[in-house]
Amino acid sequence: MAQVYRGLHEQLQREVAIKEMLADPTRDKEAVSRFRREALALAAFRHQNIVTLYDLVEKNDVLFMVMEFVDGPTLHELIKEGPLPPEVTAAIGARIAAALEHAHFRHIIHRDLKPANVMLAKTGDVKLMDFGVAKDVGLEALTAQGMAVGTPSYMSPEQVTGAPVDGRTDLFALGVLLYEALSGARPFLGRNTGEVFARIRDGAFTPLHKVAPHVPRPLADIITRALQVRPSDRFPHAAAMRRELEAFLAPRVGMSYEAFLVGFLRQRQKLTESEALAHLTQAELRAVTDFDEQSKSSRPWTRWLVAFLAVAAGLGTGLALTQSYWMGLVRQLSIR
Repeated sequence: MAQVYRGLHEQLQREVAIKEMLADPTRDKEAVSRFRREALALAAFRHQNIVTLYDLVEKNDVLFMVMEFVDGPTLHELIKEGPLPPEVTAAIGARIAAALEHAHFRHIIHRDLKPANVMLAKTGDVKLMDFGVAKDVGLEALTAQGMAVGTPSYMSPEQVTGAPVDGRTDLFALGVLLYEALSGARPFLGRNTGEVFARIRDGAFTPLHKVAPHVPRPLADIITRALQVRPSDRFPHAAAMRRELEAFLAPRVGMSYEAFLVGFLRQRQKLTESEALAHLTQAELRAVTDFDEQSKSSRPWTRWLVAFLAVAAGLGTGLALTQSYWMGLVRQLSIR
């Protein structure tokens, strides 16, 4: 539908993103309507985690949106390099849920949430963008009833069947996104779109704990709930899912999400140390690094300890400490 350029507002010396509509306005009236609706949706938002619209310009019958320039990678690019740590995934998910909470309050359903539509700025901000197929429940529908709209692997069961959608559709897509971020693979795959739709409709996916056993159970449970076939079995609204993700993070991340994500980007070499220190103190950057090293080292120790207990039990050795003590130690190591 569009092409995006990096531009500069010369008077303000501010970098911007300029989105140009590629459709022929004389032939594709629906594309023009969608482009204008996306601009109206973005203009209504005032949220840290939704990309900001500065202007809508029409020149020679071509529409341009002038938007905030986000300096950083997309979530899609980060996942391609490897699965994300559980705490990083949850922090990103909490910010996306907050953005959806804001959009849903204004009666806008995104309908195309996927890693390519989420960016992680070098400042640590998570930005939701591309509301090109968003639905305003207060306006006349552009899509014929019963038609599926969205990206197949991230669509909800109600989208693939053409049923009415509400905010819980976006929560399903968020569950798909978080599953992929943690495992590196999408939960619903198939040889063609029809197979993907059938798996989504039936809720047929491999449980997260089997493809990513390192993910803590509370986080896996949040994602499993978001992926339920029936909307009534998911979170009732984005705020509820956000609160669950924040509750998971509270005992694990002792700093702001933005600072934590800046540290993650530094570890992924998406910004230099000087760029990181522009937003973090040396102590904060060191704390993030220490956290990452502890997380990497704790899982091998956990597996070693579980194996030791199994061997000890098989040999009938007498452990001076109770089994409950050892299993409590395993849980403590797993939490890190």
